[in-house]
Amino acid sequence: MSRLLVACAVLLGTASFAQAPAAPPSQPKAAAAPAAPEKPNPMKASAERTQAALAQLPKAKPEDVKSQDAILKALYDVISGPAGAARDWQRFRSLFYPGAQLIPLGKPPGATTLAARPITPEDYVTWGQESTATHGFFEKEIARQTHAFGALVQVMSTYEARGTQDGPLIAKGVNSIQLFNDGQRWWVMNIFWIDEKTAGLTVPKDLTQK
Repeated sequence: MSRLLVACAVLLGTASFAQAPAAPPSQPKAAAAPAAPEKPNPMKASAERTQAALAQLPKAKPEDVKSQDAILKALYDVISGPAGAARDWQRFRSLFYPGAQLIPLGKPPGATTLAARPITPEDYVTWGQESTATHGFFEKEIARQTHAFGALVQVMSTYEARGTQDGPLIAKGVNSIQLFNDGQRWWVMNIFWIDEKTAGLTVPKDLTQK
């Protein structure tokens, strides 16, 4: 009898264990949400590009960039010379801040209105290397008006241009030149110009007085 009771107990226990619900499988942990991509910062990107460009510029002559007068003198001097004479284009490049533009105003063929044609200093070098191989060019400043606010300077520089140093006048106009001082030297930021023929006007007297 006792053996029968023991056997029944074992059988019931076995059935009980067999019928016990299995533990639910562990759920995988949810993956962490990916970090939101950093929004592009155009000002930061511009600063980084500028610093990289500054590191690539040829070193300026200290005497060329020590003052407003010095950098303007260097600017006119470096582009002037007789036909076939090599210009110092490294010196030219060293005067301009990264991102600077040279902007002549002109009339496209057949047009009756003016158009601005922005180019980079490097574009000017490419054009100048070809042009000066066969054409002389001498440009000099004859008058200047300057307006400044701190390190920001705007110069209205009236110029005359000739094919030879003492030859007949081939152009007269105004260069609007923006300068900047970074605490160590002067830089050309932009040059925007027009001549009398293109403008259909003579340079006003207030821009021809020294």
